[in-house]
Amino acid sequence: MARSMGQMVGTERLDVGLYLNLFPVEVPTYPIRFLEADRSRYSDLRPLRDELSQLGKMVWVYAEDDKVYGYGKDCDWLRSKGFCETDVTLPDKPRLTARMILEGFIDRIEQDDYTPLEGKGRYAVFNWAEYQLTSDGNVRLYRGFDLRSLFMKNRETGKLAFGLIVDVTYAFRDQANEPLNAHDIRERFGSNMFLEVRQIQGDLLPTGRINTEVSRQEGNERP
Repeated sequence: MARSMGQMVGTERLDVGLYLNLFPVEVPTYPIRFLEADRSRYSDLRPLRDELSQLGKMVWVYAEDDKVYGYGKDCDWLRSKGFCETDVTLPDKPRLTARMILEGFIDRIEQDDYTPLEGKGRYAVFNWAEYQLTSDGNVRLYRGFDLRSLFMKNRETGKLAFGLIVDVTYAFRDQANEPLNAHDIRERFGSNMFLEVRQIQGDLLPTGRINTEVSRQEGNERP
């Protein structure tokens, strides 16, 4: 999907440009059952999330405004924590909806052996069984995806639209499976190997010159 952007997305503004990695997501407009609790009872969601994880419950909790919402296959378990049933129309809770889009996508690609690494408002996902080795065999390059969800107002209809941004990202490890960064690669394996890594990523052409097309796309695609 390609479109020109220059409008508010959540609390952020996307620069005007061509986005080739933004995929629209349709959400239902009829009420859906959730469990909810007052935010004042759960000012910090981490203990509850930790408990859910330890118990192996398929439940997600997310706070928006003055409420905490619970959803997932085992969400009825939250009744024991003071949650009550409620109906939510998803477009009326855009941050909750954007979060559900991202979590739903992560849940699906985990079935394809991708491992999610959660960041602030986003995930990076990698399949650690698939990598490319540098010519000296010292560096493993893992090609993964950086995932973000968003919402924006459709200027024509005035309604909110939801989407998922998918960017390519890379991770590096040595033969002992220890993480590497650009500085590590240059210091341990030399500048030539660092240039080879950049070529494999597509940042540099085989001639050693900067790949201006990749730079142009990244400049247009990233908010």
